[in-house]
Amino acid sequence: MDPEIPYEILVYDRAFDFVGWVGRPLDVKPVIRHNVKSTATFRIDADHKRAADLKAPGARVMIYKHGRFEMSGPVRRVGGPFTLGPDLTFTVESDFRVVNNWLGWPVPGAPINGGQTVEYRTITGPAETVVKTVMAENAARLGYPLTVAVDQGRGAVGTYSFRFHPIYDRLFPAVDQAGIGVTVRMEGKALLLDCYEPRDYEHRLSPEDGTVVGGTFSLTAPSTTRVVVGGQGEGVLREFRAFSDPARETDWNDIIETLQDARDTAEGDIYQARADEALAAGAAMAGLSLELSETKHFRYGGEGLRVGDRVTAEIDGQLFTDVLREVHLSWDKTGDVATPVLGERSDDTDTRLAKKLRALERGDTDRMAR
Repeated sequence: MDPEIPYEILVYDRAFDFVGWVGRPLDVKPVIRHNVKSTATFRIDADHKRAADLKAPGARVMIYKHGRFEMSGPVRRVGGPFTLGPDLTFTVESDFRVVNNWLGWPVPGAPINGGQTVEYRTITGPAETVVKTVMAENAARLGYPLTVAVDQGRGAVGTYSFRFHPIYDRLFPAVDQAGIGVTVRMEGKALLLDCYEPRDYEHRLSPEDGTVVGGTFSLTAPSTTRVVVGGQGEGVLREFRAFSDPARETDWNDIIETLQDARDTAEGDIYQARADEALAAGAAMAGLSLELSETKHFRYGGEGLRVGDRVTAEIDGQLFTDVLREVHLSWDKTGDVATPVLGERSDDTDTRLAKKLRALERGDTDRMAR
């Protein structure tokens, strides 16, 4: 590893066998996220000795910064000039992607034809137990090399249901709100799934102490305080249930109703889960995108600030406390930059669009799974 380059990129083939290192990349730009798939791009010279390995189907990488693991995952895209040009750009998705890519079958251990004998796979338990149980069941169904760490039963108890839904859609944001973070990384010739509890970062960030040198913030009121869930039936025979968050209505002195579809089921527990999802999506948001000044006493990564930490920042006398949701990292010949994002910024158009698209996809999946 070049001591002038903080990143180390290890290359593996589709069978998880080590191939070599990417020496002297032109730049590296990871975006590390809490409870969301991380991504990274990096550029190398077109004639780099690892170029062919990285372009092979199923190529994988592990990315370290200052010797500490940041992410692992497959190369999902390569781009460059049509003729041999100066450089190639590779895009990597983290191994957390399996949570997005797999469906939760009603009866994971049974065949698709005649074996799916229940309407929903419904499971109640601590968030960590649910995540590990559901992922282990479906990894076994798929014959995929995923192992799960020992369950410690952490996180609030909740009820989750699956009927060929993407597992991520049914688990999040409820698992996040239950106080659990989920990680998936390459370990040997398999993937390892584990959970963690966000830690409290001991230092308060502020412009006054020199750690915050810039950034933006946003504060947004809730968009939902009550949910009407519509179940099965037509016209006056259709079943409806009402759910609300009284504390939210008291705090904001407001009532905002939302209709949530649950026509695909008649189970009361799933009505509650749908209402919880809508209330979580419509909660108040406070987000900060901070530009930090790194010194020998303060730095992102290593033993310092990490994604998933619960952080307090003081801006103009007001305290913001939330989980560090993501950090935009960047290195090139001009230097090394870390821009953490605390909370969820409502003024981020990409985030807002992604949430709307996920909501539409969830609705379509519910209708297709009836």
